[in-house]
Amino acid sequence: MRQTLQPWLLAALLFAAGLALFTRANAFPFYYHPDEPVKVAQIQTGQWNFHHPMLLLSTARLAVGALGGAENPQHVVEVGRWVSAAFAAAAVALLAAAVWSIAGRFAGIAAGLLLLSNHQFFELAHYFKEDTALLFGMSAWLLGLALYSKRPHWTTAALVGAGAALAVSGKYIGVFAPLLSLWFVPRYAQAGQKTTGLGGFIGAFVAVFVLVNLPMLLQLATFESSFHRELGFVVEGQRGMTRSVPHTAYLNAFRDNVAALWLLLGVALWNAWRRRRELTALEWLLLLFPWVYMAVLSFSPKSHDRYFLPATALFLCAAALGVDALRTSWCRRAVPLLLAFLVLLQMAGMPRHDTLSYYRAFQNDDRAELAAWLNAQHPTAVLAQDRRTLLPTQSRGKTLPGQPALQARVIDEPLEKIADMAALRAAGVTLAALCQDDFGKYDLISQRPQRGTEQAYQQTSAFYRALREGRKPLWERPRGLVLYLHPGLKVYDLPPERK
Repeated sequence: MRQTLQPWLLAALLFAAGLALFTRANAFPFYYHPDEPVKVAQIQTGQWNFHHPMLLLSTARLAVGALGGAENPQHVVEVGRWVSAAFAAAAVALLAAAVWSIAGRFAGIAAGLLLLSNHQFFELAHYFKEDTALLFGMSAWLLGLALYSKRPHWTTAALVGAGAALAVSGKYIGVFAPLLSLWFVPRYAQAGQKTTGLGGFIGAFVAVFVLVNLPMLLQLATFESSFHRELGFVVEGQRGMTRSVPHTAYLNAFRDNVAALWLLLGVALWNAWRRRRELTALEWLLLLFPWVYMAVLSFSPKSHDRYFLPATALFLCAAALGVDALRTSWCRRAVPLLLAFLVLLQMAGMPRHDTLSYYRAFQNDDRAELAAWLNAQHPTAVLAQDRRTLLPTQSRGKTLPGQPALQARVIDEPLEKIADMAALRAAGVTLAALCQDDFGKYDLISQRPQRGTEQAYQQTSAFYRALREGRKPLWERPRGLVLYLHPGLKVYDLPPERK
């Protein structure tokens, strides 16, 4: 009984530690992340856009309903961030339990500690976004597979189905879970029980999917439109930008999120090859899935570091298998010290890519510093800003919650839409405030305009070049680790008018 309870005790401890860690410094303004205000509005109105399945929003709305305060957008987003953090903490717990079940106690403990100390988990748990919901569903699915492989029965097959439904309900890409399950469940079923196992899997999958996604199923026309919109982004790119595929963007994500452990991945793969005749299909899945997932992502022009989270998680689990392989084949006493060193390295020993650096980044706000500088140095200025600078404009009449008061006047029209020096001067603009989220995409060689947007792209690119080339900004803060608080801000005066 004691041995049976041990992995669940570890999971409970990891969940508590993860929730305490992942919710630190998560009260930054709700409009800093471009997607969070849309989610807040959906929670407040109950009018869903179905750009993603409903696991995150359904859970967040239940939490807001229980806690109250739905009229306050900042409160709603902070509750949503707590839900996201809970999903991340639960993913750590469930993955550790799954690795324990597959490879033993030490591997499970190693996986839990490596996941808990990883900076990408810490960062993405701070946003009201679906990435941690997808990982939670995927983790529940993997744990279900681990339990089913040990004891094939319709009840454990139902756990696989429930986990697969949660994965699909996190993000559409989670569809890999039910598809792979249709191969795994019959493979592990005992003689004469394949039908029973599939029945338990399918029944649980349908029940959980319908329960979580009922609003989506009741509004199929809206869902279909939103699904095609998201599919278009995946295939064609978005916001007028695309890129050639396959691309190498996710090699950078691998370097930033996993690279300190790459030797352990090599150890895990070497040990798997050495034991290849005895390795189970589930062990191969744990080892190979993140590589395949990374390859699949590289074939979409829509790229972002956060999409890499499931790969990060499974790479860390594979690294834990590498630590365990060293323990059994090298020095049993030295390897726990190696694990402790790796955890400390992820927490505080990797400049710019450790959890402590991200914690510090969440405690500072470059937009607040910009507003303070403008009030002190240019209180009577007239500013134009691009879309993501997010200073209060003249038409709002008042600032948003958490937004600093500004004495200078900011015109409504965004810089990238005007893209013309003469028009700025005619509007009385004296300063231009830029955000790298906007102007930076015109500097990327790997990206190009979508068909039909070439002329606008060239005009805006030339405008930003004329504003910046050969000129030092009056004020700047470089792009930082947490892009929504440190997006890369610059302020320029307008170049002299040519005569």
